[in-house]
Parts: sequence; structure tokens; C-alpha cells
Amino acid sequence: MKKNNSILIAELGGTNARLSVTEKGNSLSESKQYLLSDFTSIEALFDKYFEEINQVVPKGIIGVAAPVIDDEIRFTNNDIKFNQKTLKNKMFPEGLMVLNDLELQAYAIEGLSNDEIIRIGQVKEEKKGSKVLISPGTGLGLAGVVDTKVIFTEGGHLNIPPDSLELENLLKKFNEDKGRPPTFEDLLSGKGINFIFQSLDSSSDNQYSNEEILTNKDNPVCIKTTKLILHLLAIYCKYIALIWGATSGVFLSGSIANTLLKPEDLDTFRNDFESSKTMQGLLKIMPVFLIKDTNLGLKGGLILASKG
Repeated sequence: MKKNNSILIAELGGTNARLSVTEKGNSLSESKQYLLSDFTSIEALFDKYFEEINQVVPKGIIGVAAPVIDDEIRFTNNDIKFNQKTLKNKMFPEGLMVLNDLELQAYAIEGLSNDEIIRIGQVKEEKKGSKVLISPGTGLGLAGVVDTKVIFTEGGHLNIPPDSLELENLLKKFNEDKGRPPTFEDLLSGKGINFIFQSLDSSSDNQYSNEEILTNKDNPVCIKTTKLILHLLAIYCKYIALIWGATSGVFLSGSIANTLLKPEDLDTFRNDFESSKTMQGLLKIMPVFLIKDTNLGLKGGLILASKG
């Protein structure tokens, strides 16, 4: 295999890995996607990728679905773990940057064009202030952007306050089953979609995929599940927007958000987002965007690579 001065860009989520290569941050090669569960280690994943592209890449920028606090990386929603120093010495001798996957994605916000986003609501201008990026997937990711600084968080693990009898019953059911109150990540995620469906219809096994639940317009349980998840997402976005003062925008990304937020549901979502007896005036001026691109992490990595 040939060796060169390219940089590996990798987004390692809770389920899937997306990998690409860039030359000096100018553009990305065609990306490849893998199931993380197919590999026994991160090194095995990268070895497979390098073999397929027939080159060894000496530098890497890697986003991981895990807190990045020290050299030891342990993923939140799977059993993957690795040591940054060991990985750098073994595979990326010319440099390795490891950061949270939502942190990596958030670097792409500054480069988004109008064609890559859908504006939810009638807010036409962004005020000076922070931005937040929210991405439900295997887990629930959250990153903040203040000026140009991206800030990693684990804000998906906040507990859910009940705002209706239906939601209160759902939270009670989760507590009974799991022995603890649910966090937003427990319900606004792939596993959460299935849990809500089963809670609303315990008489039968769920035969639907998550995407089928969110797009099914005939099954009443699917419809009810989708409405409840849409409401939960709006509540979460509202709380996060108020905490961060996100007057420059709340950005939603990922396949679940893109499947869930159908054109006919955007007004309902926006109304739930703005619903507040004390802060409605502030929420009304906060722009909300749906990012259509599902390879946001790779684009964020490209921006980091271009900055050297």
C-alpha cells in the first residue's frame, strides 16, 4: 500500500462508522460506511479501510460517540474502547486528533449553504449569540458553538420533566422497567423509538423498523409514537435553546431528525418549541434549522483539516 500526506477523516457513531480521506483539507474522497459491530477493534476497522483504498494515511481526525476527557476512550452506547496514544503511535505517527462526534459535526455548521438546510418557522434573521447542534441517533448528541469555539457536552443525559399525562405515564413505565427515570437520550434515540412503540402497544411484538414507525401513516400506534417523539424533540430543543441562549440557531441533524421532521409536521414542532408562559418572546426569535446532509461529521473534519 502506498503512503502519502493525506488525512483520514472518521466519524465513529454508536452504530456506524463513516470514513473518508482528504488532501490538505481541499476536498473529501468518496466516503465508505461500516458497521462498527463487524470489527473487534478500531485498529481492525482502519486496517480494513486502508486495505480497500490501497493507501496508508499517517494523520487522522476522528470523531467518537464518547466523552473525550483523557487518553482512554470508551464509547457510550457500545463496547468499543481504545487508547489515543497507542492508536497514534501504531497508526497515525504524523498526528491524531480525537474529539466527540457531535463536536466534529458542529465544525461543519459554519460552512452550510441555504440549500443544505430547511428553516423551521418564520424567523428570517439570526441574532448574535450561540448555536447548538442536536442529533438523535443511537444516542442523543449535543454540541454548542460560541463564536467559533465548539463545546462538547453530554446534554442528552438530562432527565425528562413530564408536561402531560401521556408523557407522565410513559416516564413511569420506563422507571418501572429500568429502575430509574429516563433521560432524553433514552427516548429520543433509536432504542427510544422502539420503547415508546412497545409502551403504547404492549399486546404485540414490534415488527417495524424505526424508519417504518416514523413514516407509517396507517398504523395508529406508529402515528401516536411519531407524534410523541416529535413533541419530545421540540421540548428538548426548547430547553437546550434557553440554556444556551441559542439566538444564532438551533440545528438538527441525522437520519432520525430528517425522517421525523416531515413538511406537514414542521408547524406543530415549531409551536411546541415556542410554547412557554415565561419565555415565548425569546423562543419566537430563535431560528431552528434541519440539516439535510447526513455526512456532517466528515464535513466538519474537512474544515478542521483545512485549518491545519
